[in-house]
Amino acid sequence: MYDIDFATPNWLITYYHVIGIISLLFDSFSIYLILFKSSKIDNFRYFLLNFQLTCTATDIILTFFMQPVPLYPLVSGYILGFLAQFGASTHFCLTMVIATIIYQIESMVFCFVRKHQTIATTLKKYLMPRWLIWCLFSFFAFDICVVVGLFSQTCIDQDLQMEYVRVNFPDYLPGFQSLPNFSIYEADAFFVGTVVFAVTCGIISFFILCIILANIFRMLSLLKSQISASNYRKHRAAIWSLLAQFATSSVCVVPPIFFVFVVLIGIDGAQVIVEFLLVIACLHSSFNVTVLVFTFPPYRKYVFSLIKREKRIERIGVSVLSLKPSSIVVPHLN
Repeated sequence: MYDIDFATPNWLITYYHVIGIISLLFDSFSIYLILFKSSKIDNFRYFLLNFQLTCTATDIILTFFMQPVPLYPLVSGYILGFLAQFGASTHFCLTMVIATIIYQIESMVFCFVRKHQTIATTLKKYLMPRWLIWCLFSFFAFDICVVVGLFSQTCIDQDLQMEYVRVNFPDYLPGFQSLPNFSIYEADAFFVGTVVFAVTCGIISFFILCIILANIFRMLSLLKSQISASNYRKHRAAIWSLLAQFATSSVCVVPPIFFVFVVLIGIDGAQVIVEFLLVIACLHSSFNVTVLVFTFPPYRKYVFSLIKREKRIERIGVSVLSLKPSSIVVPHLN
């Protein structure tokens, strides 16, 4: 039997609160930038806004509503967040997180699609037909609906969970009885099939993204001689910014996938490692907003102007404080 620690990891719960507040501040700032500092950007801003809102929803669910605690190496865990106080199950919250993560990746892919169409319109060639865009939309809708639907059926029924533990893991029964709530999954053929299907859809989505990117860079090479250097730099900067943000999204996606495969393999005494995977996953919004600001010229320029203004105000304040009052001469009266 594996050694499972059923004690509440207080450091992890504290981390959820701290990183949740930090992520919410970062997300709010990014939404402010997109809404009010994107005057020179076309409706592409709304695709970015959709992505950032999805990131915000993922952070709120994970760090405030859910606050998951894994019970590695079983495919099990419990929650201590806000929704747990209202009787929400771990499985319900985990299903919501999976849905938002998939939608987050898909919304980022559509940011690339929108940028592809913008460049193709300027170039007047390689424009994707509407039927192809609707096919992509249908595939992504099919992906999220089927994966979420399949995953919703993987959890052992709430009323049968304790009996399942009593039969299969009797040594863990006291530990599970001490938990406020928990959900447990059996790594059977259906569960493995769900994981394989989700990973396969992810690979297909990545392949679609690679095709779109290849065409974007081909169009950029053709467009370079047809538009001004400043417009060319704007298009290129937007593409590299999206690529960097897509890379940071892997911080949220890779840890859960790694967790599932490690559980299926089975490694004793690695519960703390799994908890640190959650720590890494919660950092994705902070990384994403930082990348968005420093790789997208309009937002970088605005942030640097704020920093310069703060430094200027600070210098003025120091200069005022350093001024000495004029000497007051009091005449001597006889």
